[in-house]
Amino acid sequence: MASKELGKKAKESQKRQGGAQSIRRTIAILRSVSRFNQNGARLSRIAKDVDLPPPTVHRILMVLLEEDFLSFDPTTKLYNLGMELYSLGAATQQLSVRNRYRIALERICEQTNDVIHLVVRSGYDGVCIDRVTGNARVQVLGFDIGEHRLLGIGAAGQALLAFLPEKQREDILKANSPRYLKYYGIGTDEVRKWLKNTREKRYANSIQIVSPESIGVGVPVFNKKNEVIAAISMANIGGRMTPERCQMIAEIMLSEIAAIDPPSD
Repeated sequence: MASKELGKKAKESQKRQGGAQSIRRTIAILRSVSRFNQNGARLSRIAKDVDLPPPTVHRILMVLLEEDFLSFDPTTKLYNLGMELYSLGAATQQLSVRNRYRIALERICEQTNDVIHLVVRSGYDGVCIDRVTGNARVQVLGFDIGEHRLLGIGAAGQALLAFLPEKQREDILKANSPRYLKYYGIGTDEVRKWLKNTREKRYANSIQIVSPESIGVGVPVFNKKNEVIAAISMANIGGRMTPERCQMIAEIMLSEIAAIDPPSD
């Protein structure tokens, strides 16, 4: 009996050690890809860097790809860090932005009675990190908290993308081009026109793009380095969103954002 118990405990210990070893290998591979992330890394280079057999590294890489922790270019055979890692890394910053601008959302909501969203960039998308609901009888809920939407689409997506550096903006437009066409039937030239208009007016006006009934307004939020870090947006049915009201809402948003000390980065 004692012998069986010892054998059982030994097997359980081996399982725990095996699980810990797998986790350590995964972490080592992530660190390796991170070191080579600027130019990307092939399987052989990662395997050599972590001192593991290529088949073992390949199995772990496949899981990390499935979970979006890594990305892979089939043409160059290079691995890079994936969007999920960037999302996790941005979580702390998102919480700080959410806490800082919550009062602005509430004040804008009080003055407009509409649903107000706070959206930040997540890779090639915008993700809603906060929402305040108004008292108007007719409201468009738009984003759910945690919901993603393509950068360049909708008022928040346009406000976020329009004020990025040109090269970064063009890289995102190129990456999102197939999805613009697939989901919205539009090309990047059309999106570029919206972004140019957004920069000129200092706010985005999304007219019947996300849905045929809605019109949205979005404004950028900048840090002290004048880098866009978020967008505040709202939408409602077209009948309530005259050009005059859109401009009024944009001015309210800009005023409330300006009343808050921006983050350093």
